[in-house]
Amino acid sequence: HKNRPCIIRNALMDVRLTIDDIIDRVGPDVILTVDVSPDGHADCIRNVVLATDEQHHVRQKMFVKPHERQMPIAEFRDILRRDYDELGSKCNDRSGRGELDAFPLDKSNDLSSNHSTTTHNMVSKPPVVYYSKQSDCLRTEMKELFATNIFPQSFQFAEEAFGTGPPEAVNLWIGTERSVSSMHKDHYENLFYVCSGQKEFVLNPPADHLFLYEREFPCGTFTIGENIGSGQWSVTLDHQEEDTSNGNSLEEVKTKWIEPDITKIKDIGDRFPLLHKSHPMKVLVSAGEMLYIPSLW
Repeated sequence: HKNRPCIIRNALMDVRLTIDDIIDRVGPDVILTVDVSPDGHADCIRNVVLATDEQHHVRQKMFVKPHERQMPIAEFRDILRRDYDELGSKCNDRSGRGELDAFPLDKSNDLSSNHSTTTHNMVSKPPVVYYSKQSDCLRTEMKELFATNIFPQSFQFAEEAFGTGPPEAVNLWIGTERSVSSMHKDHYENLFYVCSGQKEFVLNPPADHLFLYEREFPCGTFTIGENIGSGQWSVTLDHQEEDTSNGNSLEEVKTKWIEPDITKIKDIGDRFPLLHKSHPMKVLVSAGEMLYIPSLW
């Protein structure tokens, strides 16, 4: 009732699953819609190069979403493991976006542009794959797994506490420590259960919104060639159709997002001085534990 996060233990009867366990239950050919990014930082604010001349780059900060690629779950598992084999301990490197923080805008599909050529940012490390759909994917894309009934349909204690019915969405996320989510907030209650490994959260109370520099950004989406291992990345500007008196036109899509990385206050505090007034709290959730994330945290 105080709208505070907490760890809940014994909410599930020891549901521990690895990706191999999932494949044993549903087979290797189930198709997943996987998020792909050059460095594991998807759904975040980046510098995008709009144009280049002999003197300088013209850049704009944009909210960039990951590239989506459909693949069998067995292929997804193999990519995850190949990352570990190739990078070893470097998989733990979460030093931020750094060198990868300036991607070119792909204008080949821009109806307002005469450009027909595209440049790309070459990334040396393997791309990061992350299964992290937020569209009720466990009950839709992974319905074969949900049908095995190893997960409950709902939690009675949660329905009573929230005054709701069954959950609106049940998602399954699979990734490694190279996948890093940027600071954001949800307008609904979250219960996050860890089936395998550990998940690290940094939580801020809703009142910290004043210090987190949320503002509106144009939206884009990462694009990459057919071979996701090629490392050739660019960003495509997102548009949506808008009805006008003269017909339909394309309008730039914008979204509100938090720009700074809350985990790097010491490094970026001079650029975002209000961050020092915030109250980040680190929470490590281990297999078998559930984290309650209240709405707007």
